[in-house]
Amino acid sequence: MKKKLPIVAIIGRQNVGKSTLFNSLAGKRRAIVDAHPGLTRDILFEVVSHGDVSFLLSDTPGLDLSGKDELSEKILALAHKQLDESAAVILLFENPGPEAFDYRLVDLVRQSNIPTVIAVNKMDNEEEFPNLSNFYEMGLTDIIPISALRKKNTSLLLEKIAALLPKTTSSRDDIDVRIAIVGRPNSGKSTLLNALAGYERSVVSATAGTTRDTVDEDIRFHGHLIRFIDTAGMRRKRNIDESIEYYSITRTIEAIKRCDVVIHLVDATLGLTENDKKISDEILRWRKCPIIALNKWDAIEKNDKTFAEYKDNISFKYYRALDFPIISISAREKQRIHKLITTALEIHQKSLQQIPTAELNRTIEQAFRTYKHPVLGNSVKIYYATQTGSAPQRFRLFTNNTEMLKRKDVLRYLEKMFKDVLGLEGVPIFFEIEGRKPKKLSEK
Repeated sequence: MKKKLPIVAIIGRQNVGKSTLFNSLAGKRRAIVDAHPGLTRDILFEVVSHGDVSFLLSDTPGLDLSGKDELSEKILALAHKQLDESAAVILLFENPGPEAFDYRLVDLVRQSNIPTVIAVNKMDNEEEFPNLSNFYEMGLTDIIPISALRKKNTSLLLEKIAALLPKTTSSRDDIDVRIAIVGRPNSGKSTLLNALAGYERSVVSATAGTTRDTVDEDIRFHGHLIRFIDTAGMRRKRNIDESIEYYSITRTIEAIKRCDVVIHLVDATLGLTENDKKISDEILRWRKCPIIALNKWDAIEKNDKTFAEYKDNISFKYYRALDFPIISISAREKQRIHKLITTALEIHQKSLQQIPTAELNRTIEQAFRTYKHPVLGNSVKIYYATQTGSAPQRFRLFTNNTEMLKRKDVLRYLEKMFKDVLGLEGVPIFFEIEGRKPKKLSEK
């Protein structure tokens, strides 16, 4: 998607504080910050406004990333591509003085002719300001001493950036739906995001755990502005052995919490694993609408019965799977990814549905005449039902037998009945059970 706002990229060596500055200017902890060099791999964006200027701030990997392996080359290629698309650049150095690679960065921005603001980070107090003379020796004239961690001089930095950019009357369009892509490592999440975006938005590698931060991309689809969120692969907690991965998983949970629909990507060549079941449980724990996408379907030997048999196998392993859409896709071959988007939009619209109280009670009363639960019989009555929320759908039921209605099998029965009669297939439903009939509740 063509971005409406100009991009301002933060560039520099590894560990000079680019992600800390990104978080400071963005006003939120979006990028993972750690002393581990080479932590940032993907490009992060955040809308930043200063006065009457708005722009997309971009955090990039360290351009001095060493190594000739495929992953390093892809990370650097993505970083350089981002630099080419930027309207302005923040070139970030580190106190007390320049290192050899910093001279190469100065040459890079000079050759690119991109408007550049130069800042020296980790200037935590005024006593260190004389160290700026070390950077003037590089032939630089306008240098801003800052402390990204303590937010010193960051407002001055914003003023300098704003002076280089055109004024904007408004920021980006409102997002219609937010969709997180989650799954085990190497299930194809970044490949799917790239397929949806139409270009290499996320670094893709066979190396498990390549994605560490959450990566947002806004895509226009049939008049809808959709924010897709690529996330780090989720493993079992006992397999998480480093702080970086811990923060990656934390970011993934945050992505689930801030989205409307979750695409749970399952590697079809491996099948549904115990870890996949835990991921699905995590999605439902935060009351989000899940879609199970069976990725790498192009690698499966199949006939006209394969998909149905696969679904049966999944439901046998995880009883809740058939409650939600299951779609076979190939992110690499871009098979059925449009169906994935349209399904996500349909599910989101269902989750927003508001049902008038009178209509809800009439429908439930009719349903209880049709649907007969062997345990409930005629002894359990629902006096009154009302919708208490949407996205997800929540209903409060007033009954003469709370103990019976709180049983898991009965709640499961009620959930299936509500979905059927109210047209809420694929949407999670949650109930609040009250044990007495209200004296008077107004109907909508």
